[in-house]
Amino acid sequence: MILITARATVSDENRAAYLKLCTEQVENSRREEGCLDYGFYEDAMTYGSFIFVERWRDQAALDFHFRQAYCLDFIRAVRKLSVAASPIEIHHIAKTAQP
Repeated sequence: MILITARATVSDENRAAYLKLCTEQVENSRREEGCLDYGFYEDAMTYGSFIFVERWRDQAALDFHFRQAYCLDFIRAVRKLSVAASPIEIHHIAKTAQP
């Protein structure tokens, strides 16, 4: 499994456009066969700060995802709307255990 995380901060003036853009990205991504989960969440302690968490079946699914025009457009657009954004972090998970 592959886990992706990223953070972004958005100003009030861009908030509505940002939420619309992110919602469309999540909906499109969740329709992909290799997407196990995809969501974006606002930090309860920091208004306007969002974290993205994605889980992908494997590298082939992730490669397919990053080739989609809507995904490339999203990355460019979200960077323009964000006040600050962290790099996208890709984590390759060999094993997941539950207590």
